Amino acid sequence: MAFWDLLRKAPGDVAVSVPLNYDVGQASYPDASFESFASEGYAKSEIVHACIRELAVSAASPRYYVQAPAVDGGAVEVTTGALYDLTSAPNPTSDWYGFIEAMVTFLMVAGNAYTLKERTRSGKVSALYHLRPDRVRIIGGDHGAEGYVYTVGGKDYSIPREDVCHLALPNPGGDLYGLSPLQVLARNVNLDLNMTDFAKVYFQNAGVPSGLLKIKRRLNSQEEASVIRSRWRSQFGGRSNFHRVAILDEDADYVPMANSPKDMALPELHDLTESRICAVFGVPAILVGANVGLQRSTYSNYREARMAFHSETLEPMVSRILRHFNRNMMNDYPGNETLTVDWAEMRSGLDDREAMTSRVTGLFAGGILTLNEAREQLGLESLAEGAVRRIPAAIFEIEEGAPAPVAAGAAPVEESLPTGTLKELPTVKAPRPARRAGILRRQLLEDRETETDQMTKEVQRYFRGLRNRVDGILGRWMERTAAESKDFPPDFNPAALLPDGALPDLVAIVERAMLRMSKKTVDAINENGLAGTLEWSQRLPFVQSVLVQAPSRATMIHGTTNQTISRAVAAALEQGYSIEQLARGVPADKFPGLRSILTETENRSRLIARTEIMRCQNQTSIGFFKEQGFEYVRADDIDGDPDDTYVDPGDPYGRTCAERNGQVYTVEQAQDIDDHPNGTLNWQPMPRNYKPEELA
Repeated sequence: MAFWDLLRKAPGDVAVSVPLNYDVGQASYPDASFESFASEGYAKSEIVHACIRELAVSAASPRYYVQAPAVDGGAVEVTTGALYDLTSAPNPTSDWYGFIEAMVTFLMVAGNAYTLKERTRSGKVSALYHLRPDRVRIIGGDHGAEGYVYTVGGKDYSIPREDVCHLALPNPGGDLYGLSPLQVLARNVNLDLNMTDFAKVYFQNAGVPSGLLKIKRRLNSQEEASVIRSRWRSQFGGRSNFHRVAILDEDADYVPMANSPKDMALPELHDLTESRICAVFGVPAILVGANVGLQRSTYSNYREARMAFHSETLEPMVSRILRHFNRNMMNDYPGNETLTVDWAEMRSGLDDREAMTSRVTGLFAGGILTLNEAREQLGLESLAEGAVRRIPAAIFEIEEGAPAPVAAGAAPVEESLPTGTLKELPTVKAPRPARRAGILRRQLLEDRETETDQMTKEVQRYFRGLRNRVDGILGRWMERTAAESKDFPPDFNPAALLPDGALPDLVAIVERAMLRMSKKTVDAINENGLAGTLEWSQRLPFVQSVLVQAPSRATMIHGTTNQTISRAVAAALEQGYSIEQLARGVPADKFPGLRSILTETENRSRLIARTEIMRCQNQTSIGFFKEQGFEYVRADDIDGDPDDTYVDPGDPYGRTCAERNGQVYTVEQAQDIDDHPNGTLNWQPMPRNYKPEELA
């Protein structure tokens, strides 16, 4: 039988096995010293300490909670029970925040974090304690750890494998122990410390490099040489003699034998070590105040760095911690309860509140959202009379082919506008964009349509899954009631029709689409050649600023669907419909029913896809142009829609879609303009040397 055939067998049917560890049965030790990492790295290197503190505090900040499967699907939060008590206060001396903070600190310093499960006499876990990594030895077995030995005060304590939760960072060169980031950074950390020590010694030496006094005459004895050396040191050495002017006899010369800090390029070396330390820990330099980050320290750079850190480093690390605890606590708490985390509060801090408020206000002003829908997105309570939608006065509903209504005797609009309104805004029509911008525009629009088609299919599948779920739940409820019964089951819960458990699938769809679109956009601009080249990476700040919006965009889409279903359920309850009528509708009352409402989402799928793909492509292209030094872009906004009177709240001049077309904006202004849903706005870069005489 072939070896690979053995690997395909079920775990309980293995005929042959091989040991995965070296020196099975012996106590294994990590290669590096935790003591040196803690004392020399964490305790002495400011940048190492700052990075680890940023990671530890950030990982402890989101709200951790326990959830369990709901009866009707999805999940509900658990606020009682042993696991809830344990994650609220893991031991008598620590809360969960401090527990996670200490755990991440141990993990980053040692590459390993050990958690002891303290049990009662009945075997139940009553507390969780951290074990210092340098006191832990792992007893290796054929397939991992067979046990642990903890040494305190020269005494060894044996701990069974099931009582220790061991979280280790990946270590390709080790069987049992994780690889500490400080082991990878040892040379760079030592270099950074040595440069600091050198600077200290240099200034203690009065800022004068080492050198020799060259005496032109012959010295008669060693005693005479010692006298000359002592006299030089007493007069020009130490802090008190700093900057004292040296005067030499005509028969003596001073010859420096070491480079000055300027000649050694110490600032550049410091920047190099700082950037490498931050890179290994995954913490943007600007977040920890490193000099290499402060050189580009602006508010927008800081915000983009915070977003990149959150999505690239923090969320994966917290996900690793959650999987670690859920796996190790599974046997002790078999009630299908799991530990999870709520990112809502932290993510809300990443969003630009002012920009979001402006966009929501614009959507309400344009009649796209009701007042209560807008208030909900801003985190405000609904109003009793807030189910109203504002319709701009400039919009008229007329039949196709009929002339537009004009008020009798009305003066031309431009003559009736007061001074300082839109009529007074100068219009800046660009003569032409940068060379090859037209070719790039065609390519970007082609890519936009391709990705819109792809995302539409994915969103349609998502909505079909929701429809099938709602059909199934309504079907079960209909089976429990008579067909004409107006009485809903006592456990009827409208929220169960579309729980928050469906949201992660939509977030994943939006994130995948944004990844594809941002990469295609960068590739298209690179291939065109008008703006130089940038290698696409998720770590690019302008790419991160796009990707970090995926959860909030998906939440907005999900919330709109939920509101539509909730309004239909509320109408059915108010009218006294049965569950079957709620599902299939009441044509006589023009009530469509949930099945019809969710079927209509196919048109909405394309609207969602076109809107999100447009936003992603525009923000990526503007970010690319800004990164490459372009200052101005021109709006191309010809869509032919009847809503060309829409004014985006990010437009600093209040221009409508029709007025915005062909106008020149700075790249900073363009970043705040997203256009309305289903819009066709795109941006073309102006030549780098373009300087408008007057920019409105």
